[in-house]
Amino acid sequence: MKFKGKVAIITGGTGSLGSVIVKTFLDEGARVAVPIHQRQPVDALERANTGSIERLLAIPADLASQKDVRQFVGKVVTEWKCVDVLIHTVGGYAGGKRVEEVTEEEWDRLNDVNLKSAFLMCNAVLPSMRERGFGRIVTVSAMHALRPTAKRGPYQISKRALITLTETIAEEVKGSGITANAIVPSTLLTPENIESMPDADTSKWVRPVEIALLASFLCSVEAGSINGNAIKVYGGV
Repeated sequence: MKFKGKVAIITGGTGSLGSVIVKTFLDEGARVAVPIHQRQPVDALERANTGSIERLLAIPADLASQKDVRQFVGKVVTEWKCVDVLIHTVGGYAGGKRVEEVTEEEWDRLNDVNLKSAFLMCNAVLPSMRERGFGRIVTVSAMHALRPTAKRGPYQISKRALITLTETIAEEVKGSGITANAIVPSTLLTPENIESMPDADTSKWVRPVEIALLASFLCSVEAGSINGNAIKVYGGV
């Protein structure tokens, strides 16, 4: 098991992508901590991982609050002594408006969920990683961050800034045993996306398991020389 003894934090772990990544890391022997909203049920996540339930920790936390994030990471470190891996899958989407039509509230909301949450998580886990001389950070951006189109301003701008955040961290951790990389997928093959785009050609979409396996490799010891990349996973697009 490639992650036996390792501790991974996976944000968005109850979502369609995050839950697949959680299972992948549990199957590889990791202990996995998932921050959840108070209202989020964890039953499905626990049912999907009944054989690894003792290595799964779900803790309520608001990822837009520095206090909550630091308390969450502190609880993980108290329970399991360290954080080896952070995979940040949390994100939100909104579109359909030109820049001049976007409200301040809409701008702030997408930047909080897509960028601020990642900053706060990285800010909280990096000290533990530096102390131990090992760490893996993987963020999940989106194709529109690198291929912007009309009427998706706050979404694709915040997702592009997420890549810049990851690249900045990669520069700052060189030679420390820590790496930071971004995965940049096109549309994911999830029930939510199928429902919202019923006429789309889903054969071109990216399967969550493909992202999970890529994240698993990037977080391995063998991937220690891979740092500062925005890895495009565009499927058939």
